[in-house]
Amino acid sequence: MSRSYKHIPCCKDSNTKGMKRLANKMVRKTFDIPSGNAYKKVFCSYNISDYKFFETFYSYMSWYKKYKYAKQYTYKELYRKWYKEYKMK
Repeated sequence: MSRSYKHIPCCKDSNTKGMKRLANKMVRKTFDIPSGNAYKKVFCSYNISDYKFFETFYSYMSWYKKYKYAKQYTYKELYRKWYKEYKMK
């Protein structure tokens, strides 16, 4: 098992592959595309959803504590949860 970790804590959107596949299908099925960068006008690039979230542990902890319905984790459990989402590769 690798002991490496992300040096910048970030969490990426996990559903980008499906939206990119859908965009590719729409471009391939469109017949009236002139040469050049006109393929970008077929599918809006904002719908692909390449999101990336940067968050430190303390900001994550304050965000998580705001919600009353959230399970009350201990400090170590909450740190482990943040570490798993943001620091592990």
